[in-house]
Amino acid sequence: MTSVKEYIQAKKASLILYSKKDEEYNYLLYKFPNEKYYDIFNQEITLLDNGSIYSIARFMANNFPYFFTKNFFDNFPKIEISNIEKIKDYHLWENETYIFWLNSLSNNIIQYDEIEDEKIYFYEIPYIKLEELNNLSKKIKYTFIYLTKDNYNNNDFLISNQLEKILEKIKINEIENYIKLSLEKKLKEEYENYIILGLKTPGKDQEGFFHYPALFQSLYRKNNENWIYINVSTDGIPDEKLIEKTKGILIPGSNLSVNDDYDFLRQSEIFLKKLIDDILFNNKYPNLKILGICFGMQIICKCLGGSVIKSGRRGNPDDIIFDDDFYNFNFVKNSKIEKKQKLRISQAHGEAVNKLPDEKYKCKIYGKSNSCDCEVIVDEKEKIFMFQGHPEYIPQFNMNRAAPFFSQGKTDDDIEKFINNFLKDDFCQNVDFVDLRKLCISFLKN
Repeated sequence: MTSVKEYIQAKKASLILYSKKDEEYNYLLYKFPNEKYYDIFNQEITLLDNGSIYSIARFMANNFPYFFTKNFFDNFPKIEISNIEKIKDYHLWENETYIFWLNSLSNNIIQYDEIEDEKIYFYEIPYIKLEELNNLSKKIKYTFIYLTKDNYNNNDFLISNQLEKILEKIKINEIENYIKLSLEKKLKEEYENYIILGLKTPGKDQEGFFHYPALFQSLYRKNNENWIYINVSTDGIPDEKLIEKTKGILIPGSNLSVNDDYDFLRQSEIFLKKLIDDILFNNKYPNLKILGICFGMQIICKCLGGSVIKSGRRGNPDDIIFDDDFYNFNFVKNSKIEKKQKLRISQAHGEAVNKLPDEKYKCKIYGKSNSCDCEVIVDEKEKIFMFQGHPEYIPQFNMNRAAPFFSQGKTDDDIEKFINNFLKDDFCQNVDFVDLRKLCISFLKN
């Protein structure tokens, strides 16, 4: 069993762009104007980022908006480079470079998280000549260089302390083998599978949920794991072969109601009921866990005989009051969180469970709030864990993510005032996201 301590969210995210030429691995470094040291692409993870992938995407959008995207390589070296300006955080979600990196880094690329407080991603790019790249970047005075085994050992140039720290942990001679081994494991399907089961209609009305692969991989994915995003409305129900190789299924939120009349929702309910029956009563999939969040909780309860009703829109955080018995579950003990009577969670829902699953499933409410009687539900065997609120979200991140949907026709000053006023609320400042995420991680992985 893996200790949950290993799954504490990183504080810094790094991106190593590598390319191959004549079987030699080349790692691209950059240097800003007037700096002495070359570095990889890295940034501290802030509350605005909410996770490692968002942090890197923000860094690339703000500092390398013209570089290393598909458009860049399709048109290199005939790229127009102009002055680079910092993007306001609430405009990032409309930025093509930001979206490119969210999607690209969510594609189960190679990662390394054996360095305390840091997550590193390895992303392969086509080999390009340094002379052409540096000539292209003259206007903004960036300088690029390739790090190789030979020039690192020869000390041909200065590198940052951060990069030195990384190379002390994973030697430059070992990086190539680490990448090759990771790719080989993926090809042989030796990774542990986790499924993010999206239940949303395709199209514009659900575009605010496109980032789920980035979100949950940022928070929960570790080395040697394969996170698969399946949107049932377009991809269909997961097949049994995949389920047999899967350790956890996470069902996140949706703009839909579980009571909406969509065939794929009814198919999903049939699939989930059979799956849960197999887990609880037929001794199938002994290691499989199901985590339901918001809509995820609602559809699990509905397919097992419960019901869901309109509850009024909830957008502000709320305190979950826990039963003492909640802290007796093994996954809660393994999470190592401190026993507290209440934890504050982000909320964003307009419906709630008003009737629990049929008695045979032995699901019980273990947490309530002032706004909802069914905040936390767990089954007796610890195979199903459900939140009505959102342990994956932080108000600071949520407000910037939602900006494109409420900012039409408003000035930047209006948007900033709205966000700042919302975040001044004490409830928004003190969400217990660290403990909540530890609970989810411990449930899925221990």
